[in-house]
Amino acid sequence: MNRAPLLPGFLGGLTRLQGEMDKLFGRWVGEPRMLAPSYPRVNVWEDADVFRIEAELPGLRQEDLQVAVTQRNVVTISGGRQPEDGGNGSWHRRERGFGRFQRVLALPAPVEADKVEAKLENGVLQLVLPKAEEAKPRRITVKGE
Repeated sequence: MNRAPLLPGFLGGLTRLQGEMDKLFGRWVGEPRMLAPSYPRVNVWEDADVFRIEAELPGLRQEDLQVAVTQRNVVTISGGRQPEDGGNGSWHRRERGFGRFQRVLALPAPVEADKVEAKLENGVLQLVLPKAEEAKPRRITVKGE
């Protein structure tokens, strides 16, 4: 029985559960507002040769960010944002989150991890993940009699 199609849904469920637990326990211990469990927001799409991921990461620098590919199709984006210092003033509103984050995305096919390209520009992380040869569509020639 092939359980691979269940993996993306399972990982997403675990991520949501972890986020809900973090929110619940954060309220009890009085933690300051942390980053949302689905941070960063992402767009993921594909064409015949590559998967593309864009993640919104305003205010992060390259050194604040890590990207990893594991199990040939699982992409992890992680990092952290420090809280802003209000100086001697007092805060009126503090909605921008801070702290450590990790977003795990399971792609529907394997990628070539050593050929992944990552670029952070204007607060947007752009990933280009070339598909493994076995994941690319094949054109089959139909022969006649």
